Amino acid sequence: MAMKETEGSLRAYFLLAGVISILLSIRDLGAATEIPFSALPTDWMMAIYVPLITRLGLGAAYLVAGIFLKTALPTGAGWIKHILVLGMVLMTANAVLIAVVLGSDEGSSGLIGAIIGVAITVYLYKSVTRLSAEAVTRAATPPAARVV
Repeated sequence: MAMKETEGSLRAYFLLAGVISILLSIRDLGAATEIPFSALPTDWMMAIYVPLITRLGLGAAYLVAGIFLKTALPTGAGWIKHILVLGMVLMTANAVLIAVVLGSDEGSSGLIGAIIGVAITVYLYKSVTRLSAEAVTRAATPPAARVV
């Protein structure tokens, strides 16, 4: 039997991933701002800053998704699914940007990270879809009649 996410474990993941992503992005942005803008070409600056800003935004979105997961599931959690799809697109775009600018050797960790991130996000998407379908079914099922 395969392991399935519960509402609580999925919520914990979104909250934890969101907080960690925000904190690491702030730390990395602080380190990146120490590099003088004139020291690197524009494409290198984009390869540094775009993924950091993307990670910060997705971290905030994951945090909000974790906070409102319980209320979103009975309505289909469409906006959470949109965040996950956007996350997959942005992770892939960031990996391509890094690989194109830095080359496949220096950008290989970005590519590997994107592949792992997309795989995890696909799993999360399937979990949100399953849990929202279960929640919609529960909400639509009338309570059992009580015999007195």
